[in-house]
Amino acid sequence: MTVMGPEYSGSAAADTLRTKPRKAGDSREAEAVPGRGVGDRDLWQNRVYVDVDAFARNVRAIRGYVGRHRELLAVVKDDAYGHGAAELTRVAVAEGVDVLGVVNVDEARALRVAGITSPVLVLGATAPAGAAEVPRWGLATIVCHLEFAEALEAGAREARQRVPVFVKVDTGMGRLGIAPRDVARFCDRLRDLPHLSLQGLLTHLPDADDKGFSREQVAVFKKLINEVRERGYAIPRNHIANSAAILDLPEGYFNMVRAGIILYGIYPSDVVKRSIALEPVMRCRTPIIFSKEMWPGDTISYQRTYEVKDRSTVVTTPMGYRHGYPRLLSNRAEGVWRGRRVPVAGLVCMDMTMFDLGPGARPRLGEEITVLGRDGEEEITADELASHAETVSYEMITSLGMRSRRYYLKGGLLYREPRERRALSGQYF
Repeated sequence: MTVMGPEYSGSAAADTLRTKPRKAGDSREAEAVPGRGVGDRDLWQNRVYVDVDAFARNVRAIRGYVGRHRELLAVVKDDAYGHGAAELTRVAVAEGVDVLGVVNVDEARALRVAGITSPVLVLGATAPAGAAEVPRWGLATIVCHLEFAEALEAGAREARQRVPVFVKVDTGMGRLGIAPRDVARFCDRLRDLPHLSLQGLLTHLPDADDKGFSREQVAVFKKLINEVRERGYAIPRNHIANSAAILDLPEGYFNMVRAGIILYGIYPSDVVKRSIALEPVMRCRTPIIFSKEMWPGDTISYQRTYEVKDRSTVVTTPMGYRHGYPRLLSNRAEGVWRGRRVPVAGLVCMDMTMFDLGPGARPRLGEEITVLGRDGEEEITADELASHAETVSYEMITSLGMRSRRYYLKGGLLYREPRERRALSGQYF
């Protein structure tokens, strides 16, 4: 059997692929990530490659930038934005992250079952009926509804624990949280719930690019902190700063900051300062499952929106909109094949996408096309894809990362994510 690329290690336990080791300081990911060949067992498997070393460097850069005297919360919700929370949370903690942020108790439970013992804060709403799960798994949580707070008190009392809680305040997001005018009274109600340990306040910036509005939120937040402290609450851990605010709104740092998209090497928008050097962590590749020569006038895919202009080689890949590659990328986006850009040809299908490799191309069955990330001198960024798909980079990486087989690059070795770990996180591919 001929395998194009690295040699499989042969160890089911290690489940690794050996790759070319990097030199110190070498950021050329393309050399470290193998190609796919006809020897691979599943021709229809798209792959996401997660650079664990780049993620670690991003965490270190953020940690150093905000200062070690301030707590750093790493947002690892939605399976670490599609990168794999179980793997990356271990790295984050090893690099000095203080708290892990998830969206619900299910995500927190998955981390605990995976062996993560670090502090975890549930950033989303939990039903009162599920409140007992919070102390059961040793979690912290937001509170912004008295019925939930009372149910949480009952669960904590039964578990004989004190649960760390943060009061979520709505200063402009309009999503979760109580109104600023109700914060002091709400905290007074929490005083009657002795098994809840009030840690601080938190709020969210809906438009961190609008520095004027964000600074108004910061001012309101400061006032609320002072009001609550005047009523006798210590609240030592308050946070408002998200990724954008970490980059260029230092007055919003307070005692803790929440790093999200920047952990994964992506800037939250075009207007924020590049005050921290970041490295993209994810690459996504799709294999060629069919190749054909087409002639001028031939058309491709549904509604025949792409017409071949010259004699050309067109290939089919198993990347479709059900895999997180949006239909809006049809006839707009490009992939990278053998270090050069090739256009998406025709409408993206549910399970397949075609690329026009041009005249004289001789692709191999199973050879990969990069749809996100660097290949040689070319790079398809999440921002580029998001622009074509009329969405945001956040959606692109979570969609692609959750619907493909994930591999982790660390120290020159490529580790395949166990299928049972993906199932544990609630994500399937």
